[in-house]
Amino acid sequence: MSDQEGTYSILRFLRSPSESQNRSRPGSTQNPGKTDGKASRFSFSLCGITPVILGVFSLLLLMLCGFFHYQYFQSVQESESKMKSLIQQTESLQNKEENFLQVLKALEQNKEILQQLQKQNEWASLYITEALQELNVEQGDRCGPSLSHWVQYRDHCYHQTVQIVSWLECSDLCISLNATFLKTERSRLMYIMKLLAANHTWLGLSYNEEDNQWKWEDGSLPSPGLSLPKPSTDFQGNCVYANVNTVGMDTCTMSSSCVCEKPVCAKHSEES
Repeated sequence: MSDQEGTYSILRFLRSPSESQNRSRPGSTQNPGKTDGKASRFSFSLCGITPVILGVFSLLLLMLCGFFHYQYFQSVQESESKMKSLIQQTESLQNKEENFLQVLKALEQNKEILQQLQKQNEWASLYITEALQELNVEQGDRCGPSLSHWVQYRDHCYHQTVQIVSWLECSDLCISLNATFLKTERSRLMYIMKLLAANHTWLGLSYNEEDNQWKWEDGSLPSPGLSLPKPSTDFQGNCVYANVNTVGMDTCTMSSSCVCEKPVCAKHSEES
């Protein structure tokens, strides 16, 4: 072996480790086939994952869109329901207002009718009063020429005395007028009181202490129609008086007018 060949061998031997290091470095350009294979596998993996990720995002986006659409739909339905309820309430209030106005109008009409009826009643009452007064004047002669202040009802004449006496004196006073102390029932009594326009005048009715009962002067019992209070010892010494529409009790010794009655005169009975 020559000296040149030996020197070449030594240099080659010394260069070999550095070359081996260069092969093992990442930046080395050695083995281009292996590097291309790794890059291809990474690109393939990335291309496979990307559609999956995009699909997941698309699915999530679709779900979000569906959720918000559902919420919007529910909100719209609730709004429509509330609007419908509000419209119904408004219509109900309008109907109630119309009904109230109709009732108010009817009340106004009834008020006018009532006022007209009251006026008619006043005119009718005035007419009846005048007619009764004329009738009383005409009927005075039927009860006798000297009894012009008497009024006739059916087959009897009635008179409220001008003289004021106690209840115990009424019977004698009526006898002096050729009449008797009044004894009658409620319906007839109230009509007679209206004819006489009497107020607080004695009737022939008192509380009997012996029997503890209300009794007429002739001893007969009054009808329940007079609505007298239940007999009690508290009414001892009380007698019954009459007003136009009511009857009441007072002490028999109190002075008041008396109501006397007598049958229609025989002459008038024969003429009728």
